[in-house]
Amino acid sequence: MTKGDDKKMATDRRTKYTKSVIRQALFDLLKEKPLNKITVTDICKMADINRSTFYSYYEDVYALLTQIQNELFENIVLTLANDNWFNDILHLIDQNRDLCQVLIGPHGDSSFIRQLMYLGYDNSMRVWQKIYPNADATMLDYSYAYLANGVIGILENWVCSNYKLSIEQVGKLLMGITMNGLSFLEQGASAYAVEN
Repeated sequence: MTKGDDKKMATDRRTKYTKSVIRQALFDLLKEKPLNKITVTDICKMADINRSTFYSYYEDVYALLTQIQNELFENIVLTLANDNWFNDILHLIDQNRDLCQVLIGPHGDSSFIRQLMYLGYDNSMRVWQKIYPNADATMLDYSYAYLANGVIGILENWVCSNYKLSIEQVGKLLMGITMNGLSFLEQGASAYAVEN
């Protein structure tokens, strides 16, 4: 390893650390107030960096949030390619608790939630057209909107309850309602219950 390689590794580590503290500062601030009330100065004070450091990485607060969201969306899109995508998404949300709590929480970003809702659209349409070949495209579209809003509602509830249910419980709940409607509750709701 040369001296140049050592410097590059040190710079990469510093860059990762700086981006990490900037992101954490944004997450902490989003727990207190909405995005449109957060300034670069707020982030810099909380992250203990100067404004020029912030601007060397991000154009503004919205660019920072957009980059964070895009990274999460890329990971979600990758999971949609797997056969076990449903559980993979739940694990991804669980692994990104801080991020999801601020994006889906009280000061969350409604456009993020809307984008999240339609990530699985194409995949669902392809599968449903095979399962329900006689279904009209408009009915499939409306059905997706109904189910996607329900799934998002359950995910919002899970995140806002500070992950009160386990990943397995949420997965069973989502699959149960999606496949059987509310009648799944008759089939053993105790499997979904939370122990106090």
